Amino acid sequence: MENTVVFDIETKKEFAEVGGRDFVHKLGISVLAAYTSHDGSYHVFEEHELPKFEEMIKATDLLVGFNIKGFDIPVLQPYTSINLKEIPMLDMMDDVVQGVGFRVSLDNLARTTLNISKSADGLQALQWFREGRIQEVKDYCVQDVKVTKELYQYGKEHGHIKFVSRDAMGEISIPVRWGEDFQGDVFQVLKSALESRKSVEIDYVTKNPQDGGDSRNTRLVDIYALDAATVEGYCHLRRGNRVFKIDRILRAKRTNNDYQLHSDVQSTLL
Repeated sequence: MENTVVFDIETKKEFAEVGGRDFVHKLGISVLAAYTSHDGSYHVFEEHELPKFEEMIKATDLLVGFNIKGFDIPVLQPYTSINLKEIPMLDMMDDVVQGVGFRVSLDNLARTTLNISKSADGLQALQWFREGRIQEVKDYCVQDVKVTKELYQYGKEHGHIKFVSRDAMGEISIPVRWGEDFQGDVFQVLKSALESRKSVEIDYVTKNPQDGGDSRNTRLVDIYALDAATVEGYCHLRRGNRVFKIDRILRAKRTNNDYQLHSDVQSTLL
């Protein structure tokens, strides 16, 4: 059974106290919370208990978190002899930035995708730590892990997560490939389908589905043109020509359904 560890940390200091964001490794950890998939349990550690978390991650198959590469990992690194960069890792923020081109808060994603939210914020947790209210810091950190874990599991199962965009004035869906079903070389399948003139079945994540429709749907497409970023063809679902972004295709499968391009028809008349 795969053992995934989802984790989050709260710090002892803020950036202004350590000289800015270039010194993130000096922030220190007040509390670390984690979820382990092999037993479905939540765990919480204070600073002096972090060696227990080190033993936990030695046995993990995948370390998951939100913005962990830029924040949690460099803060945690001074506490362990392990090179954390060598551990298999999934930073959910990476997929968000790749999908929409900018950072989106965990709270926005969780509210929009799951209708759940964080219980506070990092600055509030820091104030609780300064006041000695450690249990409240622990409760908040565990809640953050629960939110992160639920969002990860949703994306793993459904192939997308969502957020509310003020610019677009609505919900935007972000494709994610956290589940094993969504792995594979989509471009090569599309290329093979075009070369053999076989229709392709794709799982596609629509950026902003209208009228509350599904973000993800399956489409049968006869490919007419293909480049590194897009595929153009006849969509049987929409009964018309469409252009699809390849980075929004979760999975592609070549079918046995034959079709012809206009050039194929022309060549038979020569």
